[in-house]
Amino acid sequence: MAAPLITAARKTPTVTMKRIVDVLLSATLLLLLLPVSLLVALLIRLDSRGPVLVRMHRVGRHGRMLKVWEFRTSIADPEAMETIAGCEGEQITRVGGWLRRVGIARLPLLLSVLTGQLAMVGPRVELPRYVGCYPGEVRKRVLSVKPGLVDGSTMAFRDERNILRGLEGDALEEAYVEKVLPVRLDHAQRYLDKRGWISDLSLLLSALLSLPLRMLK
Repeated sequence: MAAPLITAARKTPTVTMKRIVDVLLSATLLLLLLPVSLLVALLIRLDSRGPVLVRMHRVGRHGRMLKVWEFRTSIADPEAMETIAGCEGEQITRVGGWLRRVGIARLPLLLSVLTGQLAMVGPRVELPRYVGCYPGEVRKRVLSVKPGLVDGSTMAFRDERNILRGLEGDALEEAYVEKVLPVRLDHAQRYLDKRGWISDLSLLLSALLSLPLRMLK
């Protein structure tokens, strides 16, 4: 009976330390990027009417529904914000297109990391309607941990919009579910297979180093 107790005791500090790192890193980034956030907010207001931030539903650990903030990147009905971009007649703004391309649109998600809803590194947080497309056992495994801002699919799908370019409505959703989602789930499971400090650090560094290149595109 001693072995399970030892195993549990070993896991607890790891989870605790990961949470501490998430809090410190998200708080630091929010402070350092505050000037960028204020500039983005100004550009959004100058570019089109509407709020600077939009609140959307995402699926968290154990299937719990989360409400997270992102910068507004489009002119659309609220329903359109709960689908993959463009499925409900969404009109992406000029500033919004650039924010999505470089990944800055998701910057407010750092607030969700700070409050404990998300982790810095973990399986990519997903929209509720697409979580329903996960195979049963895969869904159970992926949702057993806290979703994150960064995982292997962050790098694999830097050009996701190129894959979905020119598609609309049902064709767009079909392409996302059949071409993008399976690869994202594969990366999520790979992360779960080898997650640890080295893996997390490698993914974070890769994401940070890719940002300047994406901003120049």
